[in-house]
Amino acid sequence: MNELLNKFWEGETSLKEEQQLKDYFKSTHIAAAHEQYRDLFNSLEMESSSEVDAFDAFAKVKSQQSQNNSFKRRTWTSIAVAAGVAGMVAVGSGYFMQEPVEDLGTYETPEEAYAATVEALQMVSTRFNQGKNNLQPVTEIEKQTLQVFNLNNL
Repeated sequence: MNELLNKFWEGETSLKEEQQLKDYFKSTHIAAAHEQYRDLFNSLEMESSSEVDAFDAFAKVKSQQSQNNSFKRRTWTSIAVAAGVAGMVAVGSGYFMQEPVEDLGTYETPEEAYAATVEALQMVSTRFNQGKNNLQPVTEIEKQTLQVFNLNNL
């Protein structure tokens, strides 16, 4: 039995040999030197005979995590739906609040477009020339000041 125990402590026993050890420690004929190992082998026997799924220490934590996950999922889904509705309202209100754009007109032929362009440029030119005529007094003042500065150079 000592050889079998040494093999067990080294981790070299087979399942059959481990069963022999369990049976030995269940019996009433145990040597006094081996009495100290009785509780260990009895607890191993009880552990192997108990149902694995009978007690789940993390069951409460798992259920709480699943509740938290479903709460997070519902929260993010609600936020996504609200953002979508807000986006649609913003786009829709911008679309319906637009004022119609005036038709600036188009020309059927390039010649018509050219004639309209020339007319617009002529209008700009006449307005520019009118503004230039208003500057005539400024040019007279400039001539007078140039004569004064030229006197200093003499």
